[in-house]
Amino acid sequence: MPPNHAPPFRPRVHRSHLLKSLFWFSLPLLAAGAFWLAAVGRDPSVHPAPISPASELVSGLVVSSASPALGAARCGPSDTASSTVPVDARCGAEELYWRSFAFEGQSLWMRLHRGDDPGYLLVTVDGAPASHLNPYTGRHALPAPDAGYLPLFSPYEQPHRRPSSEWLLVHEAAAPGRHAVVLALLTEADGQSATDIFSALAVDPPLQPGRPFWPGVMLILLAMLLAAPTVLAIGTWPSALVAAVKVPIALRRALNRAMFPSPALLGAGTLLLLALIGAGVATDSFQLSLPGVMGLALIGLKRPAFWFGSLLFGLPAYLHPIPLLPGFALNLVEIGVWGGLALVAARAWVSEPRAGMSQSRGVMRGVTISLLCLTAVALIASVDAQFRAEALREWRTVYLAGFLFLIALIALLRHSAHLAEDVAILVTMWIGGAVAISLFGYYAYVQGVSVTDVEGVRRIRGLYGSPNNLALYLERTVLVSLALSLYSTSTPRRVLWLALLILQSGALLLTFSKGALLLGLPAGWLCLLLVNRHFRHAWPDSRPATRILLGAAGIGLLALLPFLGTPRFAGLLNWQESFPNLVRTHLWRSGLEMFRDHWLGGVGPDNFLYLYRGEYIVPAVWNEPSLNHPHNLFLDLMTRLGLPGLVCGLLFLASGVAFLWRHIAAQPPNRVALGCLAACTAGVAHGMVDVSHALPDLMLVWALLFGLWCVADDDLATRRLLS
Repeated sequence: MPPNHAPPFRPRVHRSHLLKSLFWFSLPLLAAGAFWLAAVGRDPSVHPAPISPASELVSGLVVSSASPALGAARCGPSDTASSTVPVDARCGAEELYWRSFAFEGQSLWMRLHRGDDPGYLLVTVDGAPASHLNPYTGRHALPAPDAGYLPLFSPYEQPHRRPSSEWLLVHEAAAPGRHAVVLALLTEADGQSATDIFSALAVDPPLQPGRPFWPGVMLILLAMLLAAPTVLAIGTWPSALVAAVKVPIALRRALNRAMFPSPALLGAGTLLLLALIGAGVATDSFQLSLPGVMGLALIGLKRPAFWFGSLLFGLPAYLHPIPLLPGFALNLVEIGVWGGLALVAARAWVSEPRAGMSQSRGVMRGVTISLLCLTAVALIASVDAQFRAEALREWRTVYLAGFLFLIALIALLRHSAHLAEDVAILVTMWIGGAVAISLFGYYAYVQGVSVTDVEGVRRIRGLYGSPNNLALYLERTVLVSLALSLYSTSTPRRVLWLALLILQSGALLLTFSKGALLLGLPAGWLCLLLVNRHFRHAWPDSRPATRILLGAAGIGLLALLPFLGTPRFAGLLNWQESFPNLVRTHLWRSGLEMFRDHWLGGVGPDNFLYLYRGEYIVPAVWNEPSLNHPHNLFLDLMTRLGLPGLVCGLLFLASGVAFLWRHIAAQPPNRVALGCLAACTAGVAHGMVDVSHALPDLMLVWALLFGLWCVADDDLATRRLLS
């Protein structure tokens, strides 16, 4: 090139500057999307006209259930075998209330007053099931096998949340015209007539159009897409923060000197503050809990691992909010997750620069990306859900909190100056929380408080609403404790882990959870045994470990043996006559029906209960109307989040298990990761008949099991726990 001609100028944009710009641009998009969902979006609503005395049901009119436009009322077992009765009559036991009429128009609406009493409504239009009701076509031996079916349970379990009445769209024809309707109603409520349940019918009532929610969802998803590269590149967070906010070195040193330097003092202070917070929660006193939270934040500024450890310690009590101001309390999970993110960032800001950051494991990206996708799918399903407020609450406390906890955990460990100590703090405090709830369970068992006496046994439930929830939590900590006691090289450590294991195992037995005792624990034990056998040539201690595992199985069977004769376990194999087994069978069928109707996006987080009670429950299981999940891992993902949620959930699980296996097969092997793998196996096995992930404590435990080993030098942390 001639010297007089310079090459053209091409500006180069550094990748880090581009990612930073995209991240900052995503924040106003996120705020705009949240504002749209909260203040702009609105569902369409129906506004029927006043009740008319007309004798014909035509478009635009509303008639009462006592109107002659609905024909004569009849009571009987079928439409043909029935006798005429007054319209407000109460039919006898096993008799249905029948009305036959015609309407002129396109859509038929019904005003219902639903409560907590068993019953159902059957509607046939022109000889076919009503289009907006579930066509159960003879599967459950209903009197009108080709009718649309609607249970009379209110979707809301709590009476104070139920509306006094609700307008439901029953049928919408392809075109306006004259349509013949046969309506049958069965109620088992004492002293209640059919006209007390459905009070009016409307044809083509005026609808007030709503405003779409999808623009807000698109803005939030776009913000997540723009921020994802920066969020996933956790390794740049502390250095980027220090570069963005200059802090004088003298101020940094003063702040670091002002905080307790000794880990022992920090640990003792953490335990005292946790006791203070617990007292504040028990007495509903923010004067106790607020100073406790602030003290933990100060300790977390010095060592964020103690903050995250406190969150893990308190997970069994997550149902009890922490009072922070008069009349104001916040969920433990949200305080812990959002506070942890802030403390990780603040710690990087006040820390003095240091070298030797822990190297990251690249394969961890698959876990974070799959969980991010699951969170995004859950957001879309939440906004599209029929009960949107409940869905968004679960999305915030389960999916978003789980993803942010995983991100914060990875950031904490990748930039820890004391990695081995921090991992030991997290694992020890997590198991310590399980031991604490176990000790409370023993006390409750003796005192007869916070227990459930059923089927010949007394079941402890800790601070949960159900013994099964306590069992789902304890089975994970028991298996990790078993791995720690199994592979500890120090006798004092082995004795300590063994003592903690015995305390947790006894409490787990007292939950009498069949899913945990007969599925979860055996599956986790089998995982430990098989992996131990697989590496028997590479692991010198595999033979004694195998003998200990076989002995532990024998002790567990002996402990369970005295209770096998109780009604709780006696009818276990009698699937057809066991009512819990019958409930699960019909529950799974209803879950498949729900997935069939909502296969693409699901019904939304925390919407299973409302649709199951209000649309899908069948008469055979009316005694159990308040089930909030389908008791199966696959059906749980399918009904909540649809087919995309199933794919993302299984990818998250598969990538996490592959990540753990890589650590187990490494040299030196990570034996604690084997305990995490066994806990995952137990969670999957128990999840086949119970909840798998969609609880705040379980989602955070999944993130913990996968995120603990996100750094390359994890062998230091393993040796710290085992020796």
